[in-house]
Amino acid sequence: MDKSAPNKGRRQLLVLFGIAFFSLGASWLLYLGTQSGWQMGTTNNGEFVDPPLNVGSLVWPDELGAIETRGKWWLWMVTPVCENECGKTMHDLRSLHTLLNKEAHRVSRALLTADGTAGVVTALEMDKVSLRMAPPTLQPGVYIVDPHGNLVFRYPVSTPPKPVLEDLKRLLKLSQIG
Repeated sequence: MDKSAPNKGRRQLLVLFGIAFFSLGASWLLYLGTQSGWQMGTTNNGEFVDPPLNVGSLVWPDELGAIETRGKWWLWMVTPVCENECGKTMHDLRSLHTLLNKEAHRVSRALLTADGTAGVVTALEMDKVSLRMAPPTLQPGVYIVDPHGNLVFRYPVSTPPKPVLEDLKRLLKLSQIG
């Protein structure tokens, strides 16, 4: 009888238990780390809209109701009054839309202000832009809205266009809708 056979079986069993305990321990440490504020790396530049909002759940102050978002991605510029900073951001969104190249047909843009007026936004920035009254629950900023009407990311008004473009390109690449 071979004396190494029982030892080989024990070693295999110990290796299996070791792998199980190691993965359980590593998972537990990651959980505790994130609960204490440890940040894991993310790939998005914008902040997630929290709590999650859908276009249908927003209270629209004008008689037109919600913007129809089915089948298209949207870039919303939400601001109380469109002044200089808003005009620059709208110009940046127009440039960003151009930089989408072949994916530009999948994205529309909208300007939502407190009173539904354009302010300093010129006719050049107004192509493909809807003027609407903004729901009072939305903070000023730039929003990415998916084809199902979910508000995905929010960026401050002063955000340069590159981070928005990176997130939007990633979403369009991974999305099977819109």
